[in-house]
Amino acid sequence: MRTRPPSPIDKLIMSNRKLACRLLCWLLVANLGISCELNGQDLSHRKSDLTLTVQDAFGNPIEDAIVSVHMKKHAFKFGTQVRDRFFSITETEFNSLNENQKQNLLPNLTDLGQSRYTPDWQDAVNYRQAVLSNFNHVVPTVGLQWVSFENNGPEIPDSAISIAQENGLTVTGASVVWQRDRWPTPVEFRPESSFEVQDFHDRLIEDRLSENGIMGRYSETGSGPVITDWKVLNEPIHESYYADTFVEAGIYENEIDALADYFIRADSIRSDSVLSINEFNILNSGSDNDVIEYRDLVNDLLAAGAPIDRIGVQAHMSRNDVSKADIVRRLNILAETGLGVEITEFDSRDDADQLTPAEQEQVFRDMLEASFESQAVDGFIMWGVWDPGHWRGNAPLYDEDWNVKGEAAPWFDLVKGEWMTELDGLTVDSNGQWTAADGVFSGLYDFTVTVDGKSQRFSGYDLGSSGSFILAVPEPGGGVFLLGIATLMIGRRHRRKPA
Repeated sequence: MRTRPPSPIDKLIMSNRKLACRLLCWLLVANLGISCELNGQDLSHRKSDLTLTVQDAFGNPIEDAIVSVHMKKHAFKFGTQVRDRFFSITETEFNSLNENQKQNLLPNLTDLGQSRYTPDWQDAVNYRQAVLSNFNHVVPTVGLQWVSFENNGPEIPDSAISIAQENGLTVTGASVVWQRDRWPTPVEFRPESSFEVQDFHDRLIEDRLSENGIMGRYSETGSGPVITDWKVLNEPIHESYYADTFVEAGIYENEIDALADYFIRADSIRSDSVLSINEFNILNSGSDNDVIEYRDLVNDLLAAGAPIDRIGVQAHMSRNDVSKADIVRRLNILAETGLGVEITEFDSRDDADQLTPAEQEQVFRDMLEASFESQAVDGFIMWGVWDPGHWRGNAPLYDEDWNVKGEAAPWFDLVKGEWMTELDGLTVDSNGQWTAADGVFSGLYDFTVTVDGKSQRFSGYDLGSSGSFILAVPEPGGGVFLLGIATLMIGRRHRRKPA
């Protein structure tokens, strides 16, 4: 029987092996000023200083007021890939589809020996809920890819992007240029076709790298929802068909010039956006040779004038001999470029006896910890959440019936557990102040102030800036309101140069 994804309470219960430790840590921090270090690692760069000051309308401190601190969303990017049509489809649209059309909402996994899955409407409901409740960022696919976008238009990706943004999630547009000789390259420009190379180049620029193309549409002046995060170049080490073809025809002198030009043109359209390069088999390799090659490629592109802002690393993990130390070392090698790094497509595989569920759980934990602990890493993107919607039928979080998978424990232990600040029953001092001795994880917060048994909640405070706000606290015993002022002073403990 299919069930809904777990509620926040369910997730808290699932992480109960960590609960007692977290509660003790919070008590020590709040009441004794003792610092607790999670997982034995310094996470101060992920935290903000926080002081709450509660005053009355005359500037007098309200002594013994009780404050609660509730984290709603991480500042750190925790995201997932979504299948844009399945994520955005309405019930009416879904019910109008036949069985084959419903199956086509999900990947065809028959090449992996799996039967086609026919989702029902509850699957679609669960899918959207799972995305919105677990993540603060999405990467819609397939609708933004060259062939799909040109053949099907913007309606489906527009809808998926809008739903995400309306629910407070940010979006990456992927991928502007993916140099494969197969899909998503249009049929007329594949190797078996006859075409003028200049026409191929001109179409690429017009469709993908011009004001009239995909990046222009999702700009401030375009007709679609605004995207300020773009995967400009995907898999350039493994896929070089476009550059090879253009260099052979004399359009560019060499491959580096071709790849750099993609970024230069993208920047001319969207100088306000974060522009990324992306590659696979970097963290999952048997040696450091691949990460060194990737670092050197990025450095060559930077030297050629490519305005790259971020290095993407896919992280489709299929080895049990890649340790957390290996991951950390390779992330540090990429950071030598001076650019931010993002884990763009994490999953792990148990097909072909590559990883057992226990090994999957361990590599998930290693990847999460290495990413969150690293000052170079800006985000962690999971490549799908649910087995039938996953490109290999093996997603990190939920099985076919929406049960939480055993290997998903690190997600709920860490991202939804230890790294979420939840502080209750904190008493302000005689100055009307409470200070988080060890800081709080940066993100979006709600605060509750209670005076003489009456409470008021204040929502939507972004820890990463500073400011003040006014609270109206009911005066006990009557309808008169006591005006109070609460000042929120927040500052990042450690600031990195923005990507």
